[in-house]
Amino acid sequence: MKRYLRGLLMVLSVAAVPACGGAGSGPPANATQSANQRLEGNWRLLSFQPNLALEEPLKGLVDAQLSTLTISFANGEFVAQGPSVNTGGRFEIKTAEGDSLSGRLYDRAGAGYNVSGTFIGSRFQFISEDPPWAGRGVLERAR
Repeated sequence: MKRYLRGLLMVLSVAAVPACGGAGSGPPANATQSANQRLEGNWRLLSFQPNLALEEPLKGLVDAQLSTLTISFANGEFVAQGPSVNTGGRFEIKTAEGDSLSGRLYDRAGAGYNVSGTFIGSRFQFISEDPPWAGRGVLERAR
C-alpha cells in the first residue's frame, strides 16, 4: 500500500514539474526557465480527485496528506514529505506557455508520469495523466 501511495505522491509532486530540458528539446529556454522559477520553493497539496475511485485504505492515506504534504522543487528535482511519506525524484518540462505547462515526473526507479497544469494566483491546478494515479488536484504555495 505504501508503494502505491509513493507513486501517487510522486505524481502529485509532478504537478508542478519544473525543469531539466535540453537544447532543441521543446519550447524556447525562456518559457522553461520561467516555469521553473515559478515552481521553485515549497508547495502544499490541497486536493486530489482521482479519475477512478480509490479503495478505502488508499483513500484514507491520500486524505491524510491533504494540507500536510509539502513538496519542494529545486534544480530539476523534487522532495515530497508528509505523514509517513518521504520521497523524491526528478522532473522535466516538456512544454511551457504563459501560465500553463506540461511535463514528466520520474520516480527513483526511473518510471515516468505525464502531468500538466496551470498557475492561478498562488495555486497550481494540475492533471495527472497516467494510471494508476490519473486525476486532478491543486497545490498551493506554502507560506
